[in-house]
Amino acid sequence: MSFSNAHQAAMKQQSKKGRCLHFKDGTRCNEIIAAHSIQKQGQLRLIAESGHVYRLNSDISTLKESGGIPLPKKIGVNRASTFVGMCKHHDNKLFEPIDNKLLSYDHEQVALYAYRSICREYFVKENAVTTLGEMRSYPGLSSAQQQFLQDGVDGHLLGFERLRRHKDIYDASLAHRDFAGFKFTIFGSTSRCSLQASGLIFPDFDFKGRPLQHLGLRTNQMDLLTFFTAPTECGWALVLAWHESSDESCLRLMQSLVEEVRQGLKLEDMLLRFSLACCENHAIRMSWWDELPEPAKKQATDMMAVMADPTVAVTADYLTGGCEGLADWSFDRIQVAC
Repeated sequence: MSFSNAHQAAMKQQSKKGRCLHFKDGTRCNEIIAAHSIQKQGQLRLIAESGHVYRLNSDISTLKESGGIPLPKKIGVNRASTFVGMCKHHDNKLFEPIDNKLLSYDHEQVALYAYRSICREYFVKENAVTTLGEMRSYPGLSSAQQQFLQDGVDGHLLGFERLRRHKDIYDASLAHRDFAGFKFTIFGSTSRCSLQASGLIFPDFDFKGRPLQHLGLRTNQMDLLTFFTAPTECGWALVLAWHESSDESCLRLMQSLVEEVRQGLKLEDMLLRFSLACCENHAIRMSWWDELPEPAKKQATDMMAVMADPTVAVTADYLTGGCEGLADWSFDRIQVAC
């Protein structure tokens, strides 16, 4: 088996090792479930066709087909966006306010959606650190290849430590039911929606290409922004949310969004660009994607590939342009808690 195939097999095996990431995990965590990071009955229901959506796929066969770029592939809604990172007891109890209620202007709901994004990413990053560490002992690797793997472990470990610091902040806030420190902007829509997402980013550049924080520094003190889609009473919403401990970078990012809208750029284009570039945890309406012209699909896949290869540096202008006119959504109300 080649190294690439062995690595994919190890990643797949590691992803099946469930554990509960709830802040009070313990003896009650005896039934780990495949939890949806994008709600099945909420977000996925809005875009599913014949019980299926497209999900970004980066397995070996897909990467060979595309020349190394992840592509959307069909998947059933029962499997889309799932991760075995919660037990049944804690998932049902903790997320009840968002699983059984539509999103409103509510700090607790926003905090829970954000926490679910964090738990999913925590699960993925922890798996990556573990798997890469194990692959260092793969037979026949040269010293240069072993060093490359070690660099990968170090990079993923730093990202994991940064994320763990924020999970600790969210854990404490949720444990004490202290939601006052959560800031957010809700972009509400009554239009059709063809993209659902749940993710997070350490903001590096704003919508004008200006630097926000230097991710190359060897420190875990980095600001974090989460984002997600959610069903609402009037339709649906895209939400950008953060804890006040990340105000410095997140407020500047949001201010740049406002500046660009005032200068005539379309909000819909900017938020699609952000959603595609800054997240790999998407669910896509199949008919929307299938009906896109091939040049438009290439724009979208190129944008989704921005963060896909950790060995390729992200350029400062990745949020300043691209994918104009591809979005089939519109936003008719904005609610801010900053």
